[in-house]
Amino acid sequence: MASYAEKTETLEDLGRAGFSLIQSKDGFRFGEDTVLLSWFVSENLRIRKAHPVRVLELGTNCGAGSVLLAARRKDIRIDGVERQKKAADIFLRNIELNGLSDRVRGFLKDLREIPDRQIPGNVYDAVFMNPPYRKAEEGPVTSEKIHSKELQEARFAMHGSVEDFLFCSKKMLASAGDLFLVDRSKDFSQVMKTCMELNLVPKKVTFVHPFSDREATLFLLSAKKGGKMTGTVITPPLILREKDGTYTETLKKIYNEEN
Repeated sequence: MASYAEKTETLEDLGRAGFSLIQSKDGFRFGEDTVLLSWFVSENLRIRKAHPVRVLELGTNCGAGSVLLAARRKDIRIDGVERQKKAADIFLRNIELNGLSDRVRGFLKDLREIPDRQIPGNVYDAVFMNPPYRKAEEGPVTSEKIHSKELQEARFAMHGSVEDFLFCSKKMLASAGDLFLVDRSKDFSQVMKTCMELNLVPKKVTFVHPFSDREATLFLLSAKKGGKMTGTVITPPLILREKDGTYTETLKKIYNEEN
């Protein structure tokens, strides 16, 4: 059983399927966007009766997204790639910690260098990702207080832009495979433009609002590789908090409901 170092790491109860997560204290720590993405993938990922659903996560960091998705969907097999060695090692320990070795695999790789012999292209039923939100050039101004290299690389697109993530997704997805991502609402137009250029046809969009009277801060997107242009569904908005700051019933359900 994997252990964690109390001085440099924390052990979090994920509140689902009895799973826990080791995280580095000075590295990237998962938040609501990761939880929302795993829920969105689980809700929209098609069931395939012929074989387990093959899923790839790009940029796993410590593996929160993959572990949460594995807790929600037992009919899938997940491969995850992460370029930071420290984070990739923690991901492997989280796989062991939660007894997921038969369903989840972790790889120390740069997504810009796959497919390769270990991770072939054009085979995955779905790819999901939570790419760094900030462009690399935003780093010097907004990251002055970030002393951890791992945290800086997780927040800023220093080793791969969202365009790199989307291009990799196209290479890895099987024909008619599904793409899922979460990103900032301010980047919605650019993401949609890149998807269309890569023939990743948007199928469903959910905008995420912190409060009902606030602008959206995030969006969740599903797209299909080579899909037909039959229209994009814009779902009702996902509101996270009531006026008093408490979770909405929808968000409570996303966090707490067991499958």
